[in-house]
Amino acid sequence: GQGVISRPDLEDILFLPQRPYMILGSLREQLLYPNLKNNGNGKNETEDEFLSAILQAVNLPNLAERFGGLDAQENWESVLSLGEQQRVAFARVLVNRPQYAILDEATSALDVENEESLYQKLSEMGTTYISVGHRPTLIQYHQQLLEILEGVVGELKPLN
Repeated sequence: GQGVISRPDLEDILFLPQRPYMILGSLREQLLYPNLKNNGNGKNETEDEFLSAILQAVNLPNLAERFGGLDAQENWESVLSLGEQQRVAFARVLVNRPQYAILDEATSALDVENEESLYQKLSEMGTTYISVGHRPTLIQYHQQLLEILEGVVGELKPLN
């Protein structure tokens, strides 16, 4: 066979794994990642208000206060629960506004209410997303389902 395979530019896509990558650095840098150099110097009031609103949107309104502000540096992988890490990863999507997001078990540590809120924000933002997961609650946020079973060729099924 032959054909062309294309993919979005790297800056237009974010991948959210089940266990998010937590960089070494400040809370601000966690939220801005992976576009640290393109998001200001971290010292202006507008950026602080924007990041605080993002934390509110992912149901982590007191996170900055809990650790001493947006410029606090911690071992984030150790001090945040997996659910908090997953919400920080979603915050990155809200900050960076990619055209595409691939979510691999990205809400597995969240309760149903937080999952619903995050998927709703993702849809409102206009990001095209693909989810990989086992939770039946994920189906309601998608238009198609590709079910892959052991030893069976997957079938793409419309959900509407």
